[in-house]
Amino acid sequence: MKSMIATSVLLLTLTTIVSANDVQGFAQVGGRVTGQMKDGVAVTRGVIRVRRRHENDMDFSKYNPFYWEGRLTRYRIEDFTSNGEKKIRFTLLTEWPQDSTKYRGVDFSAIYTGDPLAHETKRSKFAINVRMKHVAEFRHFEYTLNENAFRIHAKELKQGELLTLEFRFFNTESHESWQKQKKRNHHNLSAYYSEFIRIRIGQPGVYIDNLQTPNAFPSPRRYTGGWTTIPTVRVEPWRALQQQAFNLTWGKGANFLMGRTWFHTDFKSGAHNSDRSDDKPSVFFSAMKEARKGFAGSLYNVTSCNACHNLNGTSLLPSPGKPIHTTVVKTMDPKTGSPHSRYSVQLQTDGPDREGELIIARFETKRVKLADGEVVTLSKPIFAVRNDDTVALSPRRTPAIIGMGLLEAVPDETILALAKSSKGKANEISHKRLGRFGWKASQPTVVAQIKDALRNDMGVLTSRRQRLDSANASSGKGWLDHKALDQLETYVALLGVPPRINPNDPGVLSGEKVFHRLNCHTCHAPTLRTGKSHHRELTNQTIHPYTDLLLHDMGEGLADGDPTSKSRLWRTAPLWGLKNTRDANNDFRDRFRPGDTNVTYEQTHAAARKNPVQLLHDGRARSIAEAILWHGGEATGSVELYKKLPNADRQRLEDFLWDL
Repeated sequence: MKSMIATSVLLLTLTTIVSANDVQGFAQVGGRVTGQMKDGVAVTRGVIRVRRRHENDMDFSKYNPFYWEGRLTRYRIEDFTSNGEKKIRFTLLTEWPQDSTKYRGVDFSAIYTGDPLAHETKRSKFAINVRMKHVAEFRHFEYTLNENAFRIHAKELKQGELLTLEFRFFNTESHESWQKQKKRNHHNLSAYYSEFIRIRIGQPGVYIDNLQTPNAFPSPRRYTGGWTTIPTVRVEPWRALQQQAFNLTWGKGANFLMGRTWFHTDFKSGAHNSDRSDDKPSVFFSAMKEARKGFAGSLYNVTSCNACHNLNGTSLLPSPGKPIHTTVVKTMDPKTGSPHSRYSVQLQTDGPDREGELIIARFETKRVKLADGEVVTLSKPIFAVRNDDTVALSPRRTPAIIGMGLLEAVPDETILALAKSSKGKANEISHKRLGRFGWKASQPTVVAQIKDALRNDMGVLTSRRQRLDSANASSGKGWLDHKALDQLETYVALLGVPPRINPNDPGVLSGEKVFHRLNCHTCHAPTLRTGKSHHRELTNQTIHPYTDLLLHDMGEGLADGDPTSKSRLWRTAPLWGLKNTRDANNDFRDRFRPGDTNVTYEQTHAAARKNPVQLLHDGRARSIAEAILWHGGEATGSVELYKKLPNADRQRLEDFLWDL
């Protein structure tokens, strides 16, 4: 056990000291599944999620209409330079046939020469722009960088250099299925771009971007989620929680995309519940909509996953007195802590048999004075069931869902070892499976968490034996089958983790030292290593979630309405993607118009940084300072140290946390 902790600390140290140009640091990131050496050739394979625009443009990060049908595209890169040849072959394999004419076909670009902050026409410039050769069935295309290209671009194509490339392609509009889509949804598109793909010449595998310097390797410290870590979501940072793992394999692409359709399915109407900022919303065919409707029973909180997980993040609380549906409350007998006699485990606030109306009755406030004289006002929402004061409540806001597959893959032995080095408690569920999901670590696996949310939050059953939370409720038309659950689990488990922004910035590094000086890392463990997963993409990855997945006594100030000792116990919340959860609280469609080619990522990131935040289990903390000052119990010592910090150190600490 001690060796596992020592390894965790060693990995953190290694990733701390490595420089942005030290490519050897990538050996610590984890095992690769998209790249391998084969007969001396560096082979890289990947999945393309079709994009409406280039990486540096508005609309790049959206999911386009019919994203799940006819658009799954794969690529293969065979780099022979590792064999001494001046040759790299690029292959594109599309699901549906592509146009291949003089004016419209499959194109390939390489050697990035643009400026991500320049005018739209200069953002995506490449030195090489060619039409790919049609090989077969108008779905198989190839292009080879040969000796002539290596002669002209000798510097850029040298072994060890970073090569940035992009594909562009056009689904044939005469294709019968494409025409059928167009009739169903007039927003249907046929012209697409790939992601920017970055490889190191002579080696297999893809890299994310270096935010500050195009054509430079990123710092290994940006890889928060191992090789699942995604490139920077530049112009639409609010969509950073919605992207696929960057090491998604050929075999998982279709399940991931179909899983997203289930995440966006309204289980009452059967419709695709699109994001607010989707100017070209997705629409199901009538048969697909009919097959999905009616799963929701007669009571629920919401009827789709993304109704609460806005842009895969959280949902903000409304003002006092207004009905709440996107924050749930567990309901208990105020004397025993057992499920409430009327509401059972959870209050369902909507549907024909809804049980009651959840509101914020009022706020309780208190003031905390810091050593330098600054005063912070803490505000606690008091939740209530309207017209019923006989029930004890445990409010639980919606968490961001990134990295869940990685956290499931952390071995139980690692969690138990962390428990021995802290006061944390592992929550053993059953069959010696440790809980690791939910605010109370009540679920051991991603699929278990999904089943629980479907039943209690959306009134959807997933097996014959299940019953809804209320004995008085009627179930929907049946239970969601194993295939749908498998697709939904694949989507949630294989969402990519956003990268750090600038972990080597001097101010951020200073803030990281403050984080450790306050002993925050004792519970918010910076580095874990995954073991074996049923998803190859998640196996043996070094991740930085800043959680130990353990329950900790957080003091009376954070206690919920449970009358037992469990009221003070909360799972250590992961801190990775903290900035991106904030970003997802506003999609800025009213300010940054879809399709606007003048918008740059500096503008949108600056706007997103001003988004409101609601932290902790009930959303009470409106700032990082408030979140820290609410800590108690095992964290009391850290809070007392925080109160004594000078303002400059408190700001550096926030700079570090907002970089995660």
